[in-house]
Amino acid sequence: MADIERGGTFSYNSAGSNVPVQVTKDPTTLYHVSMAQSGGSMGYLQIYNNGTQDIGVGTPDFVIPLNSGTSGAGTPALRDVTFGPYGRRMDGGLSYLWAAGATGTVAHGVNVLLDITYRGSN
Repeated sequence: MADIERGGTFSYNSAGSNVPVQVTKDPTTLYHVSMAQSGGSMGYLQIYNNGTQDIGVGTPDFVIPLNSGTSGAGTPALRDVTFGPYGRRMDGGLSYLWAAGATGTVAHGVNVLLDITYRGSN
């Protein structure tokens, strides 16, 4: 039986946890990430080429920094990242962690609104 293509946009409001979020355990192609936060400190979206929550304190495959926003003035920090017309292949699946640093699992104290667009096969 042939693989069935699947994917979509994963929307999440993430904060207060040092446990990675599994988007998909299947090989996938990452196309777009959109983030917004209004916290007073910079945050880091750690992306893992691993489709499990059991990644411990391993090194992320890459990190997308997001500047701080201004919660009192209601001005969020925004960031859109597009991975070209062919996307970025994630053969081990896709997980992420919203963290206070570029590495490690210290949870960021302010929520991030996150949209991840991906497509893969099972």
